[in-house]
Amino acid sequence: MIVVTVKVDWGQETIQEILPELKKHVEITLQETGCDDFLFAVDVNNPDIVVAIEVYKNYPAHEDHFKTAQWEHFSAVMEKYPPRNIDVKTYDASETKHALED
Repeated sequence: MIVVTVKVDWGQETIQEILPELKKHVEITLQETGCDDFLFAVDVNNPDIVVAIEVYKNYPAHEDHFKTAQWEHFSAVMEKYPPRNIDVKTYDASETKHALED
């Protein structure tokens, strides 16, 4: 499984302005083949930051995300509202037992 973490510094005003686009992006991306989960939240410690977590079945599904019409649309949103900073990390992960499980 591929896990992507994204931290985007847009600032509070921009986040409020693009909130409908963020929600739409998540809704449409969740319908993509191979996307197991996608969520975002505003960082409670820094409300200028949006944190997103994406989970894909495999790397080809992750790559396919960037070939969609939705990604093209969202890229235009990011060009119109360029982040002050963006940090993206991609991991090849496997699920394991939680430390508190018996």
